Amino acid sequence: MATTPHPDALLIAYLRGELAESDRRSVADHLAACSECARAAENFQRILSDLGSSLPEPPQVHWGAYRAELREKLQARRPWGWQWLRRPVPLALSAAAAGVLLILGVQSWISRPLGNGDLASLEETVVASRLDLLRQYAVIERLDLWEDLDVVRRLDELYPSRKG
Repeated sequence: MATTPHPDALLIAYLRGELAESDRRSVADHLAACSECARAAENFQRILSDLGSSLPEPPQVHWGAYRAELREKLQARRPWGWQWLRRPVPLALSAAAAGVLLILGVQSWISRPLGNGDLASLEETVVASRLDLLRQYAVIERLDLWEDLDVVRRLDELYPSRKG
């Protein structure tokens, strides 16, 4: 059979039963027709059986010890993420801090001014209403009665019976 190529690369897979059905049939047909490939297949079969018999039996796995060892390794690698919540002191401190922040937030929200909060425009309005008073500031500065201005304004209220 010089026209059919020798399936050297497929012989071991054929012997182990790893080929698809079409490839397995073509290799079996070739081995039936080619004595050289049949001898090579016999040699490969003998080598595979020798290798299989020379391997020691794998030890039995003790699954309980394996699980315990695996659990220890996983706990060693586990970050401290949520474990701190299991302890009462950090949990209590965290709750207290959250409570304080909540109280401060609510208190600042309640005590904020209801207006638009634009103090600059309010200040401009007040200054504009007293502009005449500020123009005559030099005169007012010299008055000794500036401190008693409120009393002077209320003189009529304080002594309504007197005329004078």
